[in-house]
Amino acid sequence: PSPRRRSRAPLFAMADPAFAADMVAYLNEAWTCFHAVEAGKALLFEHGFVELDEAESWGSLEKNGKYFFTRNMSSLVAFTVGGAADPGCGVTLVGAHTDSPCPKLKPVSRCTRGACSMVGVCGYGG
Repeated sequence: PSPRRRSRAPLFAMADPAFAADMVAYLNEAWTCFHAVEAGKALLFEHGFVELDEAESWGSLEKNGKYFFTRNMSSLVAFTVGGAADPGCGVTLVGAHTDSPCPKLKPVSRCTRGACSMVGVCGYGG
């Protein structure tokens, strides 16, 4: 049996052209893990995040603060501090990774299925 999705309904009922354009722009910028970190940093700065130096004491992080740090120019860690956060209250983490090969758009990448406009990417894993 195929693990493919069986539903006939599209994953997204309506395509968002602005989201698609942003995604294509990001993929074009982030063609290595180093470029992905730089593109991610730019997005975080645009959304009010503050860059921390991993090697220095962070002192007191502010409630509702938005922070990030990088390691080796190839890793990016971003986090927020909740408004009700107190020392020792715990954390919630979400992780993701970039590596090579990165998603690359096919030379002729536009395709449409149902109401969705999509872009084709090259296969992952070499």
